[in-house]
Amino acid sequence: MANVFDLVKGTDHVVAESSRLKATGAGHIYDLEMIEDTDNGTIVALGAHVEGQLYKAKNFATGDKPYLVLTTPLAYNGKRGWSDEKYFYNATGEVARAYELYVDDMYTLSGNAFTGTPAVGKYVDATYAVKDTAPSTGFVGEIFEEVNYTNSVSYRVRIVKLG
Repeated sequence: MANVFDLVKGTDHVVAESSRLKATGAGHIYDLEMIEDTDNGTIVALGAHVEGQLYKAKNFATGDKPYLVLTTPLAYNGKRGWSDEKYFYNATGEVARAYELYVDDMYTLSGNAFTGTPAVGKYVDATYAVKDTAPSTGFVGEIFEEVNYTNSVSYRVRIVKLG
């Protein structure tokens, strides 16, 4: 039997993996209230304290300490077609998990995270704009590995500079 959910069209979002993050063992992991719809893998900053251990997310700017938004994906109403991680994102007002980042941390992002053509040996800023050379200021990551999955290609990023 068909229902309205069968008519919903999914929008692809960034898929991120915490390959090697210091915060998973020795750093901080924060609960941040999202100020806009936010994909996993987005770099944000710590905003104002809300209550208890909850803070508002803030758009990252050079000079801020960067945090990686990476919430465990939840399946949409259990339907097989909607449980694909590429449909998951952190909606405005929801609480997301954010990892404190350090130089040499590594994480993986799906190809749609990048502006430009990602490739091993290229660099990215906090918005994942691909650069041929490392920016001299701000957040800098180096793409050091291409990861080929069955249905997609992702890229591992190593943090070179926090900004």
